[in-house]
Amino acid sequence: MLFQDAYEAAQRYLDEHMRSTHKMEIVVASCAEYPGAWVFGYNTRRFLADGDLMATLVGNGPVVVPKDGGAIYLGSSASPIADQLA
Repeated sequence: MLFQDAYEAAQRYLDEHMRSTHKMEIVVASCAEYPGAWVFGYNTRRFLADGDLMATLVGNGPVVVPKDGGAIYLGSSASPIADQLA
């Protein structure tokens, strides 16, 4: 899987799974590549645009997009993602 495909899949996942629980638009904010997956951090567009702490998300684990085409899922924010992927 190429980066652009993984990025688009992560944003679709956020659109489908976060839209109903958040009033603000949630967007991909960062990315890290691991041997078996792309890992995407995210936050609200408003926070990323102007740094408004009232608009930030808290405790959000990253979106994990497996490179083998497996199911996309949310990682935990309670432990390092590298440990979760091991």
